[in-house]
Amino acid sequence: MRALYEKTIAFILQLIDENRLREGDRLPTEVRLAQQSGVSLVTVRRALAELAAQGIVRREQGRGTFVTRPRVRAETTRTGSLRNGLHLDAHSRLETRLLKCVARLAESEECRSLALAKGASVWEISRLRRLNRRPLILETSVIPKLLAPDLGTHLKRRDARSLYELLETVYGLKESREEQLMVSRAARPHEEQLLGLRHFDWVVEVAGVSYSVRQEPIDNFRMIFVAKSFAFRVATAPAFAVQAVELA
Repeated sequence: MRALYEKTIAFILQLIDENRLREGDRLPTEVRLAQQSGVSLVTVRRALAELAAQGIVRREQGRGTFVTRPRVRAETTRTGSLRNGLHLDAHSRLETRLLKCVARLAESEECRSLALAKGASVWEISRLRRLNRRPLILETSVIPKLLAPDLGTHLKRRDARSLYELLETVYGLKESREEQLMVSRAARPHEEQLLGLRHFDWVVEVAGVSYSVRQEPIDNFRMIFVAKSFAFRVATAPAFAVQAVELA
C-alpha cells in the first residue's frame, strides 16, 4: 500500500510539472485523479492530504485542490554557486547553515577522484541549505587542503562568502565544469532528521567532481535534494564545446 501511495504522490507532482501549474491553479477533481492514476479515491485522498501537510497544495471544501507551492526548477550542471542552478524569483531567500568544517586525511576514493597522494589532507564541509525557511538541500564538499590552506578560517567568519566565491576570489580556483552522477533513493535516517522528512520520503542525490579552468579537480561533492520539492533540468554541451574545454 505504501508503494501505491508514494506512486500517487509522484503522479500528482508530475502532473503539476508537466502542466506547468502555478500557485493558485486548480488540480483535477479527486475522481479524475483516481481515474488518471488508476488508484482508488482513498489513495488519492491520502496523497493529497500528505501534499497539503507539506504545503504543496491547498484543499478547500466545496472548491477543490489548488497548487500553493510548485516545485523548484534546478539545473545542477550549472557551474558556480547553488543559487546559479536554481530558478528562484527575487523574493526567494536561500540561507546556509554550516554543519561541519574539519580538516582530515583523504579517503582512498577521494584520493582517486581528486588526484591526491595517499595521506593528503582535505577539508570536509557540510552545509544545510534552507529555501524560504524550509530545509531542502544537504551539501558536502571535500576540497584538497593544499589548494585552499586556510579555507576553514574564511568559512567560519560571520560574513563568510559562498564556498565557490571564496575558492575563486581567494584561491584562484574558478570552476569550469563538473562530472555528475544523479540517483533517486529513499532518505537515510540522518537526512530525514536534518531535512524534516518522513521515513518513506525520497531524495535525489547528485554526486561528482568539479574542475577548475586548469582542469584540476577541486571539489568532490555530494548534494541531497528533497525529491518532492524539485524538478531537475539537465542540459548537454555540443561536442565541439567539450573538445574546446579538453584542449584548453
